Amino acid sequence: MAAVTAAVSFPSTKSTSLPARTSIASPDRITFKKVPVYYRDVCSGGRVVSVRAQVTTEAPAKVVKESKKNDEGVVVNKFRPINPYIGRCLLNTKITGDDAPGETWHMVFSTEGEVPYREGQSIGVIPDGVDKNGKPHKLRLYSIASSALGDFGDSKTVSLCVKRLVYTNEKGELVKGVCSNFLCDLKPGAEVKITGPVGKEMLMPKDPNATIIMLATGTGIAPFRSFLWKMFFEKHDDYKVYVYVHHLRQFSIANYAT
Repeated sequence: MAAVTAAVSFPSTKSTSLPARTSIASPDRITFKKVPVYYRDVCSGGRVVSVRAQVTTEAPAKVVKESKKNDEGVVVNKFRPINPYIGRCLLNTKITGDDAPGETWHMVFSTEGEVPYREGQSIGVIPDGVDKNGKPHKLRLYSIASSALGDFGDSKTVSLCVKRLVYTNEKGELVKGVCSNFLCDLKPGAEVKITGPVGKEMLMPKDPNATIIMLATGTGIAPFRSFLWKMFFEKHDDYKVYVYVHHLRQFSIANYAT
């Protein structure tokens, strides 16, 4: 923040002080000091006017980021790769059209309430089989796509949205992602090795009136499905969502309310 005070004096008889104060936005790395500035001009009446301004800058208030790493009541790493939770696939449905460029599947696993999680966390999945070295596959992390109550509302399930990974490498060979194809091919009743839950940085704000802006960059839409499911499934009174859709350099706004 910068405070500016200017004094204007006429050489004839009296001095006239014209105090003024303004504020400007300062970058964090500004050098803070007092700077005297002198300026001379001639007014239309022929008298010389001398203007002196002194600028005093003050450091802006520092914004402290609130870390969620120490949030109480948030469970992490209850199940690890050496002792994963064995859940069962209850539902596995393709949610993309047949003419879509890829496949995305929505799946629900039973947890019997043994894998407590919060919206914004992830779980690990260990696919069946072994790798090229004959060792068990390592876990892959997937963002949870359901609210803490689960899609069935009984806190006994966890859901994922998984895109099947299939591509052709530089040798012309067809390559299939190990875990994504394992998950997308699951049949109801199949067992699934689950680890976690993990993560605290993407938890929803504690303030129910907070503004939430969701950008699906590296996470995909799965965690935001969990946010929206919580917002609407739990029936918050007068809850409103403003959806901003960016497409072909144009923005459209939709307003939804429960």
